[in-house]
Amino acid sequence: MKNWIHKILCIITLLVFVAIFLQGKLHFVDIKKLNGAEEKIERPKFSFASCKSGEYQAGIERYSKENFGFRESFIRLYHQYLYSLYGKDATKGFVTGKDKMLFEESYIISYTGETFVGMDKIRRNAQQIRLIQDMLAVHNVTLLTVFAPGKASYYPEMIPDYYFKKADTTNNYREYVDEFARDSVNLIDFNKYFCDNKGGFDRAIYCNLGAHWTIYAASLAMDSLARYMEAKTGREHAYFTIDGFVDSDSLINQDDDIYKSMNLMFPIKHNRIDNPILGFHDGYKPKVLAISDSYWWTVWAWNVAIPQNIFSDGGFWFYNTTIYPERNPVQSIDEIDYRREIEDQEFVLLVCTEATNHLFPFNFCRRYLASYDYSFVAKSPSDYDAADCLYAAYKQSVLDGIKNEIVSNPEWLDNVKSQAIEKGITVEESINDNAAYTYMLRLEPEDLGR
Repeated sequence: MKNWIHKILCIITLLVFVAIFLQGKLHFVDIKKLNGAEEKIERPKFSFASCKSGEYQAGIERYSKENFGFRESFIRLYHQYLYSLYGKDATKGFVTGKDKMLFEESYIISYTGETFVGMDKIRRNAQQIRLIQDMLAVHNVTLLTVFAPGKASYYPEMIPDYYFKKADTTNNYREYVDEFARDSVNLIDFNKYFCDNKGGFDRAIYCNLGAHWTIYAASLAMDSLARYMEAKTGREHAYFTIDGFVDSDSLINQDDDIYKSMNLMFPIKHNRIDNPILGFHDGYKPKVLAISDSYWWTVWAWNVAIPQNIFSDGGFWFYNTTIYPERNPVQSIDEIDYRREIEDQEFVLLVCTEATNHLFPFNFCRRYLASYDYSFVAKSPSDYDAADCLYAAYKQSVLDGIKNEIVSNPEWLDNVKSQAIEKGITVEESINDNAAYTYMLRLEPEDLGR
């Protein structure tokens, strides 16, 4: 009897390996692809040199690991095993909170202050945003900062307790709000609005399986935003109404984006999500540009399309790098006249949520001021308009600060003196040159480490 069992197990094992081999070669079973970004590994080309060096064998090993049969199913099975038995998430960056509430960890560590960028950077960003706000006002452009809600702020009671053991006393969001108030920066704080009114909404603000706000929550915010703009222009704007809700509990768009990225075998129960039926109505459509993180996708999606229907086409610049809608062949802001496009709007929105506020304002200030400076330096003070005067005063104050840095830094000052001797100029002229060069270096956009 035992021999028969051993034979059957051997046959089953053999059949499993044959099935895996054939699936890898023939793909005779249609398997759903994994969600999320994956690097495609090509099969390496054989050569005697690569074989001798071992490069070919290593490449074949990498290729085989990523292309064996039923790979997607095995990965989902492993993820399900970790989640169901241990409550762990195999996919990096996701956290299962209390009551099965799913979070992107970036929201939590921002809320607890782990990604705090420091007061110097926050003060500098706030001052530059206020400067640009005043400069753009000269061109009849309203610059408006919009803080979308954050899931960690909205559900702090669902965050695992161990995150609070290393919590800081403050975070980027709190300090930005305070600095914006001091500098009179235009701010619409939807994070405060939704948190203050938690429990008072007719429908869900978040799905327990997603990182982003629901379409219902985003539509409430967009309605408030549209009313703010209407008050600013004094005109009757195009608007939208919620004419009902889809009679379905199915999830769409970003509602379950975390769950999808976890690549599990079985569904997780979710809270009821009612998606609104939107009706759009004619009126004046201001030109609005949104520079935003992924929260703008909720309203920009083709089956929601609120900005596309109530604004004229200012567009959506994703992380201030990629332009939507696409302008073939141009889709990068590196290929446009940045200053002209900003000043061609009626409203420019800087939108972010807590997960990305350590990257805020996505190099907007640096890019705008750098592009402004290029044309500014060619102007004579007699030709300055009101915006030029604002920028001139700001630039001079920063240059004065850099000069003080040079003078108070012995090593830097010695280097400047050496440059003065080499160039045959005075030390004061060399200090001015170094200050101007440093100023432009600090204006150059930084890489966004998303």
